[in-house]
Amino acid sequence: MGGKPQPQMPPPVDTSVQDKVDASEAKLAAEKEKSLGLKKKGMHGTILNTGEGITEEADTSGSLLGGKKYP
Repeated sequence: MGGKPQPQMPPPVDTSVQDKVDASEAKLAAEKEKSLGLKKKGMHGTILNTGEGITEEADTSGSLLGGKKYP
């Protein structure tokens, strides 16, 4: 009897493309992580966080907003 034809199997999926996409996404994620790490390190590198401080005397003989000078 001539019933319905059997369904055909789909062609095999080429996984090399998916492997390349996964590799590029992993590389992009690593670069992003590195970039964020450098940004964080750069922000903390400018903060004076030692106990030394400034040892010089402050210059306080400047004028105020009103323009008056105090000795």
